[in-house]
Amino acid sequence: MEQTFRQSQLAEQLLQFHCPRWAELPGIQLYMDQLTGYINEALAPLGVGSENNLTKAMVNNYVKQQVIARPQNKKYDRQQLASLLVLCVMKQVFSIPEVDAILRAGLAEYPPQVAYDYFCAELENALRAVLESDDITQPPDTASVPTELSAMVRRIVLACAGKVYVQKRLQFAARQEQETQTV
Repeated sequence: MEQTFRQSQLAEQLLQFHCPRWAELPGIQLYMDQLTGYINEALAPLGVGSENNLTKAMVNNYVKQQVIARPQNKKYDRQQLASLLVLCVMKQVFSIPEVDAILRAGLAEYPPQVAYDYFCAELENALRAVLESDDITQPPDTASVPTELSAMVRRIVLACAGKVYVQKRLQFAARQEQETQTV
């Protein structure tokens, strides 16, 4: 019996994906190697290959562009870590200036932990929505009070989830084709 994408380990990884919430982020400041390692591990289920890994050079570039605040004593705090997690997800679909504008809008309207946790919850909901149905509709909003910004975030994560779905689906098809050729 041929396996479908929805029955695959790739799809299961996406369904089980958990974006660490604010309270789950390390309570201590991280050095660059720790920062990149943490982010790459946390977002690994969303990546298609090593080309999506966060590097030191990328972090330095985001700091230089003022998308991320400068580290204090070469250490990054929880807010910088959360911003980088969001940036790494969104940059797959949006330009860095667009991501910067979105981050600034969120932080202007909400405390960092509220904005970040909302993004995480909505990302997980969007991943489930694109995986569980061919009729993609926006899942119920997790915002306590929906706003224009929350509506924008919901569309952002749906776009990001859609791209992840397509990449994983293509990866699954390539594996299926390779298995067919080796049999």
